[in-house]
Amino acid sequence: MTLVRSLGARRPRAARAWACASMAATMLTSLVVQGLASHDGTNATAVTSTVLVLGLVVLVLRLPAERVSPWLVLFPLLGVAILVVLDLGSHDAGVTGQVFLVLPVIWAAAHLRAAGVVVVTAASTAADAVVVLSVLPREDALVDLSYMTVLLVAVAAVLGRSTARQEVLVLRLRHQADSDALTGLATRRVLDSAATRVEAATGGALLLVDLDGFKAVNDTHGHLGGDAALVHVASLLRSACREGDVAARTGGDELAVLLVGCSADDARRRAQDVVALVRATPLVLPDGTSVPLSVSAGVAAAAATDGSFDALYGRADAALYAAKRAGRDRAVSAPHQPPTSPH
Repeated sequence: MTLVRSLGARRPRAARAWACASMAATMLTSLVVQGLASHDGTNATAVTSTVLVLGLVVLVLRLPAERVSPWLVLFPLLGVAILVVLDLGSHDAGVTGQVFLVLPVIWAAAHLRAAGVVVVTAASTAADAVVVLSVLPREDALVDLSYMTVLLVAVAAVLGRSTARQEVLVLRLRHQADSDALTGLATRRVLDSAATRVEAATGGALLLVDLDGFKAVNDTHGHLGGDAALVHVASLLRSACREGDVAARTGGDELAVLLVGCSADDARRRAQDVVALVRATPLVLPDGTSVPLSVSAGVAAAAATDGSFDALYGRADAALYAAKRAGRDRAVSAPHQPPTSPH
């Protein structure tokens, strides 16, 4: 199965749509061209092949994209096989007989992983060899095969490399959009999306953390010192996370952690642990200066009255401000309510 997946699509939904559209267009176009080029009209083999392929296209479109993704490499390979049958059946090794073999390679380079591109390119090259060597004189066949091999490899290399670079760029931009540039924590958008993982069956809570005296740190040690303090606290917060938790920077000096599968009592203990951890771990600046830090924390467990993540956030935020009003450097929990899932 690992080998099959290595041949699969980068983006299954788009690959499936384009595979089906390309296959249908190729078969219909080839059918029309051969019908126009032949004095006897379209042969029965071409018609039968086209009908079978169109039926397969309909079937694949009805299946979930993720389910068919590992097998999408079979589409261009099937297309190559059918084109060989059509070319041999019509005894056509000219431009109309060979040019369509480029299309499976173009699709593979745009949608498949590298291994899939290599397989489809090799299959198209082999198919062209079968056609030209079967139809043309040997010398003419070898010339045509040389040109087509260069063309197929060039198309696969150029488009494949371009697609791979575009994919890397998209992933990099997505990471930048999902991560805070300073702390490396997730953004508020990611936190909001992850809120759907707080379910009634497993429980969940939201912890908000605010750096105490952040303005004083900035005034005393400069903005670089303030940035270092934020990065330091973010690192401590990340170290206190469990698997499945989502730590984010929601703005300014406020950080948040979505505690997935966490009861109200456990969330309260973890909030207190975070406060104690920051208190016990001062920031050490590059010049060796030790800067004691503290945070205020507010935590709220998901409740039946929330109705939305904003409501849960509001209760955690109210608890955070209660901690600040009580003297900072402490954690306050929102009043306990029956657990449920924020939507």
